[in-house]
Formats: sequence, structure tokens, C-alpha cells
Amino acid sequence: MEIKQSRNSNRIRYQFGEDELNYSLEDSSGSRSFSVQYTDISRDRQTLEERNQWLRNAGLLWIALGGVLTAMSYFGEGPFRASFWLWIGLGCYAVYWFRRTKFTILPTDKGNLLVIDNDDGPRLIQEIESRRAAQFLREYDFMDADETPEQQRKRFKWLHSEGALSDEEFQRRVAMIGEVGVKGAAEAVVGSRQTLN
Repeated sequence: MEIKQSRNSNRIRYQFGEDELNYSLEDSSGSRSFSVQYTDISRDRQTLEERNQWLRNAGLLWIALGGVLTAMSYFGEGPFRASFWLWIGLGCYAVYWFRRTKFTILPTDKGNLLVIDNDDGPRLIQEIESRRAAQFLREYDFMDADETPEQQRKRFKWLHSEGALSDEEFQRRVAMIGEVGVKGAAEAVVGSRQTLN
């Protein structure tokens, strides 16, 4: 599965594999790509708003130049005329102010994943979160007869805090440990997984 996003100079591609996400980004400053396991994507969410700094700087420079030339026209001889540099500068600054790209940032150890806040944004984040939860369950949702009930509770509590288990699923796992012991709970977890699938 692949999802692409683009806005202004940003081109982002997400390729969803079984266990990892392939991410690539191209923008005006260059390009970057890397692969990351779903379980290495943080649940932390940050936001970023990107604007074209060149347009801001050029706009302010031309506004200043246009202001000086307009003042010279006002105080000088001849008809008063606003400098066209003033209008160009105001236009650039208006484009800088209104032409922006908003992102949701998903941190990973390899770098930040940027998701453009457009119509595809929520669907993309939901896909990442569901694959992340599924990978956590595949790798850590098991019962080991050699572990104590307390160790199993801690594992399920961690899975719950990572969003892999719902409140109801977490309570069900904890209840299984208390009711049937570790060996029986191991069989019950396997059975409940098959039921859910």
C-alpha cells in the first residue's frame, strides 16, 4: 500500500510494508528517505507550520525599498507616485502569509515523519497507528509460563499505554491472569486473538 501527499514544494511518499514503513520526502531544500519499524514510531504528536522564508525576506526588502522611493517621490519635485516596489513587496509578503503548509509530526529514532494536514492526513495517521498496534501485538502479546503474573501484567500495561490494547482488552488480559494462572492465560490469549481475527 502506498499513500502520496503533496503541497507547495513538498512531496511525501509513504510505502506500507508488513513490518516497516518506507518514508521519503522531497522539498525545496533537498530530499530524505528512510525505513522504520512501526513499533519505533512514537505516539507523541507535534505540529509544524511551514512558510516560504524567501518570500518574507524579499517582501520586506522590497517594501522598505518601495517606502523609501515613495517618500522621495512625496518630498521631491514632480507628481507623487507610490513606487511599484512597494506593491511588489506587499504582494510577496501577502503570499508568504497565506501560502503555508501545516504538518503533523510523528517522531522516530531515525527522523521525523511529516504528515501534511490535508484530506489524506487523518487516514494516513490512522493507517500508521493501526499497523503500529498490530505489530506490537504480534511481537509482545503473549503469555510465557516462565514469567510471573506480575511480569505479564506489566507487559499488558505497557501494551495498553502504547495503544495496542484497548481498555477492555487490557482488563480482559489482566482478568485472565488472575483467574486461570499463567499457563491457562497463555492459552486464553491465543484463543482470544483467534476470536478477534
